[in-house]
Amino acid sequence: MISVVGTKKTGKTTLVCALVSELARHGRVGTIKNMATHPVDRGDTRRHFDAGADVVMGLGQAHLMVRRERGDLNSALKEMEADGMDYVVVEGFKHSDLAKIVMGDLDAPNLLRRIDLADLNPELVRELADKVRHMEDYSPAKVV
Repeated sequence: MISVVGTKKTGKTTLVCALVSELARHGRVGTIKNMATHPVDRGDTRRHFDAGADVVMGLGQAHLMVRRERGDLNSALKEMEADGMDYVVVEGFKHSDLAKIVMGDLDAPNLLRRIDLADLNPELVRELADKVRHMEDYSPAKVV
């Protein structure tokens, strides 16, 4: 698993999507996005929460679940493992102990690589995905 961190508009989501696309060629991929400051309770989702729901789940070709309470990263990683994900790409959680790809000039622990959006190309994405594929397996005790 890997975390992609950076300030707003530095290309985090662009890189996450590129990594997911590349890693999906080699196994099942899950993503976790830190949404601490993002308003996820708008539209129908907000109406469900306003009515008292603690969890709102959307089903279709994909499954999306939004929880009212803020869970922790370790719990989310355990869920991904239980769901059989081979790889997890995390967007955010700059203070975690996960290895990180940093977009821009943000300071974060466990730096694997620092890149700028302008440098992103298919060859770099393959290189980063290869690094992720050869990382040590996830251990819940290692994530803070």
